[in-house]
Amino acid sequence: MLLLILLLIRLILVLPGIHPPGARKGGRKTFNNNRNQAHLMILLGSGGHTGEMLRLLKKLDLNKYSTRSWVYSSGDSISVKKAKQFEEESNKGDKEPNYNLYEVTRARKVGEGLVSTILSSANCLFSCLKTVQTKPDTIICNGPGTCVIICGVVFIYKFLGFADTRIIYVESLARVNSLSLSGNLLLPLCDRFIVQWPQLIKKYPRTEYYGILV
Repeated sequence: MLLLILLLIRLILVLPGIHPPGARKGGRKTFNNNRNQAHLMILLGSGGHTGEMLRLLKKLDLNKYSTRSWVYSSGDSISVKKAKQFEEESNKGDKEPNYNLYEVTRARKVGEGLVSTILSSANCLFSCLKTVQTKPDTIICNGPGTCVIICGVVFIYKFLGFADTRIIYVESLARVNSLSLSGNLLLPLCDRFIVQWPQLIKKYPRTEYYGILV
């Protein structure tokens, strides 16, 4: 009984969905106190998700993140190419870019059956475990399914005290009146959840809105 109580207390402490937005910002510890040495992990969801992510990243000052890790699903060669191109264009030849590419098993293929999806998700879970061991300071994602698993792994690491990674989810511009399935699943786990339509913040109080970002 005592163990269950302790686990519940721990869950309350680490689960962002229980706290009002911004309630835990002040007391948070990070792996890198020097912001310029921070490690940013970027999840590429393929197709339109990758396109939106790259447009979003163009608005960030990547000099604040000395190390960047790009995570892509197996078989997504287009996202790999775009990530490399983005790094080359952002670097402008000033110095050698410091980034890594990590491939994880795709959680679910289009049209895949239930049993096959379960097996694929299990394989994705194991591949994500190794990737998350790099302990990024911040992870940013915008779907689809594979990001649910990797963010779930990050949260488990946080629960066990092995990491203190901030999870940031940016909902797709296509989600006008409701969240995606990935968004609904990750809303309680994210430190920040950003939507791109004002009507969504009325339906989902923990979300943040700053206009159209992509």
